[in-house]
This record gives sequence, C-alpha cells and structure tokens, in this order.
Amino acid sequence: MKNIEKSKTFTVESMIAMLEERDILSPINKEVDKFNIKEGNIIIDYGCGSGGYTKRVSELIGDNGTVYAVDIQELAIESVKKKINKYHLRNVEPILVKNINLIKDNVADIVIAIDMFHMVQETNVFLEELHRLLKKDGILFIGMHHMSLDDAQSKILNSNLWEIECELDNCLKCIPITK
Repeated sequence: MKNIEKSKTFTVESMIAMLEERDILSPINKEVDKFNIKEGNIIIDYGCGSGGYTKRVSELIGDNGTVYAVDIQELAIESVKKKINKYHLRNVEPILVKNINLIKDNVADIVIAIDMFHMVQETNVFLEELHRLLKKDGILFIGMHHMSLDDAQSKILNSNLWEIECELDNCLKCIPITK
C-alpha cells in the first residue's frame, strides 16, 4: 500500500528534482562534449528523461539547430516542457515515442541514446527507427549503461544497420550502413 501511495505523489517536480540532483553529480557538460555537437545541428535526444542533456545540447546548437527530446514517459516530456519554459529553449521539440513518426526521415545529424538501451525490448525495431531518423552521414551514440560491451555490440551489429566506429567513455559511436 505504501508503494501505491508513493507513486501517487510522484510528480513532474519530484522527477525533475531527482534527476537534476543526479545531473549535479554527473558532469553533463563534459559528457555532452564527447558528442562533438556543432551549431546548427539537428539532434535527437532519445530517452531524454528530464532533459539533463537536452538543455546543454540546446545551448550548443544555437538558434539554427533543433533538439528533438524524445521519451516514452509523459512525465519526462512534461519535465522537458518545464525546462523549455524556464530556460527559454526555443529550439527544443519534446516528442512522446508514440509520436516519433512526426520526425522526418534522415533529419538528424546526431542521435544520442544514453542510459536507456538496456531497457529496449525490441532492439531491432528500435535500431531501425534510429536508422530512419539519422542522416546517411550522421552519428549515433548509444550508452552501454547497465549492460555489457559484448551485449551492446552484438545487438547493434546483429541489426545489420550499424557499424561501430569506436567506444567513447561507455558509449558506442555508430555510423549507419547504407542500404
């Protein structure tokens, strides 16, 4: 019964507070630097959570870029919307995964999927969707949090859609294989 009561009191604000505390302990700016984001890039922050990366990415891409903050959880999208308003992030578009088809094909320069790949049940479907979204010369960064390097590599390579270029600090840098 206590767990049910706790879940009722879990709000967007409590999620933001919890994740912002985590972001203080984790150096977001340093983490984002490894993605080599440039002004004007179009970025998909897949599994954006409360928008810890989204805000920093928004700053890096400037007014001519776009960040699609994508998540499966409505609470996460609400959290990102609050950050958009609080920090006046005019280049961020929050999108629920069920509406991912609103993003055009081959639009993203970079897709960031950090700390969520281990939760994906249908990895081939997920990797196909990312392949659809990314430009032919784009880059995908998949975090290997909570899974082994071998497991992450085999899932990515078995999709026959990606080539793993290298490992960067617990992320696999992948490039799309053209069909």
